[in-house]
Amino acid sequence: MCGKEKMKKQKLFQPRAMQKLYALTEKRAIDLSLSENPLGCSPRVSSALKKIRVDFNNYPSPNAKQLRKKLAQKFGLNENNFFVANGSESIINDLPKVFCDIGDEAIIPELTFPMFRVSCELTGLKVILVKMTGALGINLSKMLKNISSRTKMVFLCNPNNPTGSILLKDEIVKFVRQVPQNVLVVVDEANIEFGGESVINELINQDNLIVLRTLSKGFGLATLRIGFAVANKNIIQKLEEETPIFQISGISEQLACIALDDDDFLQRTKRFVAAQRVFLKKELKKLGFTVSPSEANNLFIRLPLFLSVKQFVDKLSKKGVSVIVGSNFNGFDDSFFRISVRDAKTNKMFIQKIKEIVEEAV
Repeated sequence: MCGKEKMKKQKLFQPRAMQKLYALTEKRAIDLSLSENPLGCSPRVSSALKKIRVDFNNYPSPNAKQLRKKLAQKFGLNENNFFVANGSESIINDLPKVFCDIGDEAIIPELTFPMFRVSCELTGLKVILVKMTGALGINLSKMLKNISSRTKMVFLCNPNNPTGSILLKDEIVKFVRQVPQNVLVVVDEANIEFGGESVINELINQDNLIVLRTLSKGFGLATLRIGFAVANKNIIQKLEEETPIFQISGISEQLACIALDDDDFLQRTKRFVAAQRVFLKKELKKLGFTVSPSEANNLFIRLPLFLSVKQFVDKLSKKGVSVIVGSNFNGFDDSFFRISVRDAKTNKMFIQKIKEIVEEAV
């Protein structure tokens, strides 16, 4: 990039370091900050790790060929429809770089996964944030109205993070059909195992659709950093051409293939999260908190009016509780916070600490 182009890029946006993303908040003894699987991972994965043979001197398969074949079998598509990477976050970071130019526009819901905006801004895109509905849902009609001749990418998160709200499959399909074909629609389904219906099988009919998935949440493999994109073969080919060829380790690839076969563990995780989500929501409402509707492993919560925001945040720290405070999300302050469902013991301890904070305030 020449000096003139660098200056132009610097004028178009103010860089926001990846280190400022909300996921790097302090983790305390009672931690409900990150959406990690409360049941761990599949027992098959744990067992396989003890027996697996590792050839440390060999490179992994280029473009995770073994895992792509496994994914193709699971979803009934061709392996050329899959791009595997070091977590879905790395794909989110790559998409604007690969498919957009400086000065292009990206349409993003105001309240959603912060990395969409960060990645676009760091690439030099102009980000158009669209207001949520009154119930903090994604407003598809407003997003559609904001698309212009400069729009190159639209981001949706389903279930949405941080709220856990879902868009119906038919709503997303209708939206994608109304978006111009030269505009890529990225649907992040990181938490789809917990609620909502995937649109992966719509890829056959929609050439501008990219679906992102991860094995970090429902499958409990967060430490292995495995994410994948599903799209038409031309999009996948371009991603492969402009990104590193060895995206994940050989060990990660083998364990991911094993995890994909254990549907029993996935269903058990889904049932557990649903039950604990109901428990947390019920107890928080009893204490005067407003909890947004959620079908995922996250809850987005508003403080009751009688609680001082500063005192609440300070007391969380003193009581050893980690949550994601609302100021980490665009347009919101610390009168909101997000929690992720954890194991039953941690969830009960969290509710007990919240009760103490409420009792001390009234």
